[in-house]
Amino acid sequence: MNAFVVQAWSPNYVPGLSRHNNEAAALTAMHLSKLALDDCNVEDDWRDFRAQLVRSEKRDTTTNSKDEEQDEDHWAYETGDFVERGSIVISVPSSCSFLDDVDSLNSICYRKSIVLVLDASPNFIQGIVLNRPTNIGVKEGSDGIMQFVQPGHGEIFENEMFLGEDSNSSPHRWKIWFGGEVNGVYSDSPQVMCLHSVMSDMAKSISDVVIPGISITSFSGAQKIVQAGEANPSDFWIFCGICGWETNTFYREMHEEGLWHIVSADSGTILEELNMVRCEEEAAENCDIDAEPMNAGLHTWEMLMEKIGRSDEAHDSSDEFGDLMLHEWATGALSFALADVPRGVMKETITQVGLDGDGSFLDLANYDPAYDMTIQSESRDPTMVGTMIRGSSAQRSPYLLYDQGFHKSLILILRDGDDHSEGVILNHVTTSMVSFDLENGKSVDLNLRYGGPTLTYVDEDGNNIVPIFYLHLNQALREAGIGVPIGNSGIYKLTKKEVVKSLMSGISGDIFVIQGFSVWNKRGEHSGVIGEIENDFFEVVPRSQIKTVWNILSEQKALSADSLDYNMMKGRQAWAVAKEGGAEVINDDDEEEVAKVFGSDVDVQSLADEAARRWVNVNLRVEE
Repeated sequence: MNAFVVQAWSPNYVPGLSRHNNEAAALTAMHLSKLALDDCNVEDDWRDFRAQLVRSEKRDTTTNSKDEEQDEDHWAYETGDFVERGSIVISVPSSCSFLDDVDSLNSICYRKSIVLVLDASPNFIQGIVLNRPTNIGVKEGSDGIMQFVQPGHGEIFENEMFLGEDSNSSPHRWKIWFGGEVNGVYSDSPQVMCLHSVMSDMAKSISDVVIPGISITSFSGAQKIVQAGEANPSDFWIFCGICGWETNTFYREMHEEGLWHIVSADSGTILEELNMVRCEEEAAENCDIDAEPMNAGLHTWEMLMEKIGRSDEAHDSSDEFGDLMLHEWATGALSFALADVPRGVMKETITQVGLDGDGSFLDLANYDPAYDMTIQSESRDPTMVGTMIRGSSAQRSPYLLYDQGFHKSLILILRDGDDHSEGVILNHVTTSMVSFDLENGKSVDLNLRYGGPTLTYVDEDGNNIVPIFYLHLNQALREAGIGVPIGNSGIYKLTKKEVVKSLMSGISGDIFVIQGFSVWNKRGEHSGVIGEIENDFFEVVPRSQIKTVWNILSEQKALSADSLDYNMMKGRQAWAVAKEGGAEVINDDDEEEVAKVFGSDVDVQSLADEAARRWVNVNLRVEE
């Protein structure tokens, strides 16, 4: 059983972060020290009075049903633009399909989330996600150090400080909820906090009120309350990580993109939502589907949307692409029972580099990306230059949730130096054309291809330069001595003058014009592009198949709404033949089970193909 150290929650001030900009990972704790409700009377929740006013207004315009009258003790209603401590913020998919795709491809973990606001100020809003349970736990390890434990599915963790030899109590699980990405489970300094509704004097003395009926304390505080016999571990909800926004960003996303509904709810409603995503093993048959981490709390979200009168909106957005992506994110990030789900290190690429003195290759010696790999003795294979690689063929693509442009990509390695590996993607055509003026007064337009996320380098004078690569795989041009060979690939690199010369001879189809490139930094033996291959992110394409791959990609057209699906089909076709023996053959007698997205009949590979298609549409297709 693996374990790693986590830190306890502490009330220190930190700035907020945007839902769409989680680079503020330097956040270390949450500002919870100045609480507006510290001195409030729990029996006198003024929010109840406001809820009564809302109900009165509804009675003036509608006829209450019998069920509504019976449930007046519990309430939830929208508050317009008003956000306060204790507010519930509900994430909703954008009504704009383009923006919804952007969210689904880049910040899927917050899709249809329910966030409890813990701090609201003119500058920032912070909270925790309520409907993202995991199946990992937390316990106190040796020397009192709190630890996460990564179990097999269904394993129960004993609270060793609570259960003694003479105890008749059954062991309980200190289950972890995903509270947000900042200081979350995967951060360098994860932090936890515990929500509860324990009203004893001891619990009040070591807790802070969020709203009357719900308080927050540290994990050590929760343990003290349990040790005193005033509660069980199951009375606490333990959250790891926080989420937040700059206040201006939050309201922009709310008004311009329609991404949030602000709700006020009583403690009973919030606890009801939390209990839906809890599942004690001894009562598994009575558990809601949201107790399964892979469902990502979607049922809870739908029920809360119904409570605020938005059931149509909730059901209209069900079973969409974004929900399937959310299930896959939850499968990999929240459910540790699946050993076959890849949990690889996120790769970082660079946006600016320098130029070597001869101007031929890019120098990355001073570049230090945030790519944490094991540092070992330097080792590289000089024959990698000219190697073609293709994106992983694993059932769960490592590029399903992030960097989808690399899914089933075909990449030519141009350089494999001591400091980095460098290559260009071949299979993504853009909407742009590059025009070449010929000596006869005519001009020829060639499709511009996307080579990777690194678009510029800085020259010796400090100018941003956008390099363009010209490649060919043509026997006539090779025999004419046009271009410089790239390794043993059979592919040649041309200058712009050589392109014009080739076009004058009537050869154009075999020339690829590529802007942008991809870079993999090296830190030790298992790094650079070789490390990517060893980690099964990419596979080497046999040299015997390079010509076939090139010919298929040559059939792609300038990107447009009409050609998008055709180009993606050609890219997949080229990827399929880029293996020993050519195209992959599907055997109906193959007993290997196809991985499906949780709760659906959609296979994961098909979802990854669709994610790559939408990535191209979002990032490479300019509206005509």
